[in-house]
Amino acid sequence: MKNKMNKIHNIDCLEFMKQVPDDYFDLVLTDSPFGMSFQSGRREKKHKKIQNDENLDWLPDFVKELHRVSKENAHMYLFCSHHLVEVFKSELQKYRKVKNILIWEKNNIGMGDLEGDYAPKYEMILFCSNGSTKLNDGRSANIIKATRTQNDLHPTQKPVDLIEFLLKKSLIPDCKVFDPFMGSGTTAIACKSLGLEWCGCELEADYVEIANKRLEAVQGSLF
Repeated sequence: MKNKMNKIHNIDCLEFMKQVPDDYFDLVLTDSPFGMSFQSGRREKKHKKIQNDENLDWLPDFVKELHRVSKENAHMYLFCSHHLVEVFKSELQKYRKVKNILIWEKNNIGMGDLEGDYAPKYEMILFCSNGSTKLNDGRSANIIKATRTQNDLHPTQKPVDLIEFLLKKSLIPDCKVFDPFMGSGTTAIACKSLGLEWCGCELEADYVEIANKRLEAVQGSLF
C-alpha cells in the first residue's frame, strides 16, 4: 500500500478498496454523492454532474467495504444532506456507531424555494466512532462555523479550514487518512498541510488534474 499513499487515484473507490488490506486506515473523511442529482443553478458555467448521484444503490457495498479497510477505532466523517440522512445513517450503523451528527454552519444561505421554505444554511456531517479513539484538544461543539467556498473548482467544494479542523480533532500518531470521493482535492490539501499520510479516489479525470495542481502549491510535509 505504501506506493498508493499520498496520491489521488483516478478510479472508482469500490475498485480501489479491493486493493486495500483489512483494518488499514485510521481516519476517513469524505463528501460522497448525496443521491440527489445535484447541480447548482446559480453558475453561468456549469460544473459536470456528479457521478453516481442519481441514487444510492452503491451505498450498501460502499459502506461495507469502507468498514473493512478502516480500523475498528477509526473516526469517520461523512458529509450528508438532511434529505437522505436516515438512509446514510441506517447503512453506517450496520457496521459502525454513528456517535453524532455535526452541523456545518455556512456563512451564507443556499438557493431553493425563495418564498415557501426556510433558507438552507448548513450541511450535516455524520461522525462515526466506537469511543476508544478520543478527540484531540478537548470537547468541541457539534455546530462548526466555516465560510463556504464559491465552488469555483467543484460543485460541492468544501473549505480547507473546515477539513483541517476535523482532521486535527481526530488525528493520531502515524495517522493514515482516506477520502474515497476526493473531488477537487480539499482533503488531500488539508492532509499535506498538516503533514499527514493520505490517499483518495476520484472518478473524474478533470478533477484529479485540478486537485494535483492545487497540491503542487501546498506547503507542508512531503512523503
